[in-house]
Amino acid sequence: MRPVVEAWRISPRPRTTHTELHWVRGSSKSDVRTRGHEWGVADRTLGELNWVEVDPARVRSSVGVRHRFTPAMYYWQRTRSHVWCESQEERRELLWLDYGGQVERLWSQPFAISWGRRSRLAGLSHFPDFLGQFIDGTYGLFDVRPKARIDERAKLQFAETAAMCELMGLRYQVLSGHDGRATGNLECLSASRHDRCRPSPGVESGILEAAAAGQSRRALCDLVSPGCPPLACEWVDNMAWRRLLDVDLGAVFSSDTVYTTSASALTSMAH
Repeated sequence: MRPVVEAWRISPRPRTTHTELHWVRGSSKSDVRTRGHEWGVADRTLGELNWVEVDPARVRSSVGVRHRFTPAMYYWQRTRSHVWCESQEERRELLWLDYGGQVERLWSQPFAISWGRRSRLAGLSHFPDFLGQFIDGTYGLFDVRPKARIDERAKLQFAETAAMCELMGLRYQVLSGHDGRATGNLECLSASRHDRCRPSPGVESGILEAAAAGQSRRALCDLVSPGCPPLACEWVDNMAWRRLLDVDLGAVFSSDTVYTTSASALTSMAH
């Protein structure tokens, strides 16, 4: 699998006074050699740039990671495209971002940050892991680092990145992991996140009504598909993924796992 363009070596300008962003302009389908290397000072004006039009190129930068090949891809259904991840940790964090429902679009390693002389990281560069566009149209950066691996150097890098984002008017968040069992359960639900697993409106209403006081997964499946209960499993899980049903992700999943109609779904039913 070769999901990304061949690595493009961005060479930030040395000894800059201000912190700068460097990126490669052009369509993700164009030849990387025909793209132009662009840069700008990290300020409010650059923060208002329409990054959808810029279409940031993904650039591999981590030490020890082979170019052209990747250990993980995540299918981002909102844009019907795969998001490239350098590690399974990054892919798991995208799973949680997807479940949260607040991010509309994602780009991997969209640009390089070249720290200026006024920064405590002067002379160094950093490639944020992801650039996201939220459902309200605003943008934000994400860095992924397991909590156990956040040392003093990483804390400094994240602090400087957060300060730069504040200057540019971008959001910023360090994603440092979730409970292993909860992540595994969310992986199970995500298998039914696609539209093909969505139940019909009538079936969905029946499930919401039945689960108002809480029902086991087995009971819900027996109720809406008595002739073939396994057929309803993807319907129930799809509704849990869409947060129409609440479920304890930290508990062991089984046929007796209880699904309960969410407060937001109950409000919608009342109207």
